[in-house]
Amino acid sequence: MNKRGIIILYTDFSRDWLPLLKVCGINKLGLHALYCNGGVEGIMQWLSKEEVRKDIDFFEENGIEVEYELHALDWLLPRSLFAAHPDWFRMNDLGERTKDWNCCVSNEEGLSYIERSAFRYAELLAQKSHNYYIWRDDTKDGLCHCEQCKKYNGADQNMLVMKHILKGIKQYDPQAKLSFLTYQDSFDIPLITPDKDMFLEFAPIERNHFVSIIGKDAQNEKNREILERLLKIFPAETAQALEYFLDVSLFCQWQREKAGPLQIDEKRLNADVAYYSSLGIKNISTFAAFMDCEWLQRYGTNAIETYGKIVNEIE
Repeated sequence: MNKRGIIILYTDFSRDWLPLLKVCGINKLGLHALYCNGGVEGIMQWLSKEEVRKDIDFFEENGIEVEYELHALDWLLPRSLFAAHPDWFRMNDLGERTKDWNCCVSNEEGLSYIERSAFRYAELLAQKSHNYYIWRDDTKDGLCHCEQCKKYNGADQNMLVMKHILKGIKQYDPQAKLSFLTYQDSFDIPLITPDKDMFLEFAPIERNHFVSIIGKDAQNEKNREILERLLKIFPAETAQALEYFLDVSLFCQWQREKAGPLQIDEKRLNADVAYYSSLGIKNISTFAAFMDCEWLQRYGTNAIETYGKIVNEIE
């Protein structure tokens, strides 16, 4: 694997991660934010601290690429704008405009606002990597059902927003490339052609995480079918698998007080990574949310080391 990544919460970030990542051969660190930790606004305030920037620079000076993978639409299109511009926001399946999730993907004024915000977003991140991961809201059933939008499936609603986000970030970084996240509402095949500087990010959160993705499990078969169809649209060489191998938060249902040890099945993990590689995918990351200092002290680093060994062994 070329990019071998791990994604943690920014609230769990510290310099203590560096020697572990180096030993495990992990060369990409993604930083993520939960809504309960302030979402994008929380991480932006955190990044404004000089000592935080110094720590991030320290990782990159030591060969670890630092990127930000965030559900950012509520920052790009603040819900405080709803009173003045309800038509910028989605219509639910009851025919009501609502500011709960996402936006109306057919409203050009709203999309233009998102595009301008994306420029500011990239400027504030000031990341060295040219790969950007700017996702829509973390929800299911958050599509727009207005007369203009209802003809688009979830993947195409995502695509329309991503095209404007890419335009915005390219005004800051002409070399920018943008993730097209296949996840939740957008877990489908887009009919709208992606821009050339979009890359696939496949996040199979609803797969069966306890058996290999290559088995006969019905849910995993569905995930394989979607991925293999997507790879006829997006280049495999730029695609990224975003997995949940080390995601403590998923396995405790996002209740940190219930976070426990991970049961790593090395054989399953090896089969999954080999499957992605067989499709030509050479970039892989896994969430590792809730792996804070306390968790690592209590349960150790064996799971991370096993993941690192496998993603380094498979070409």
